[in-house]
Amino acid sequence: MNEQPKTARSYRGSVVDDNAVISINIRWLGQLLALAGMLVYGYYRIETRLGNLEKQIAEADGTIRGLLDRHSVEEEQQRLELENRVSFYEKKLNINPFSWKKGNKK
Repeated sequence: MNEQPKTARSYRGSVVDDNAVISINIRWLGQLLALAGMLVYGYYRIETRLGNLEKQIAEADGTIRGLLDRHSVEEEQQRLELENRVSFYEKKLNINPFSWKKGNKK
């Protein structure tokens, strides 16, 4: 009948051809399933981590934009305040040397 006896460690498949028999070791099958499971789990962890990082970056961008808007408004107000002070001192001190002759004629 069969030249090879059936053992507890392997499963003998059907005959594919007259000369070929497909057989797989159960230990190898378990290792392949474990490897496939680890690969799927690793892929899942990487995808969830990337998703979380994208969400955090989007939140950080929104926070940064809000802070930039707030600081730009404050900076514009300070700039206008400084311009008003400088124009006041320019009128009072008259530091333009070309306008000194005009001031003496009055």
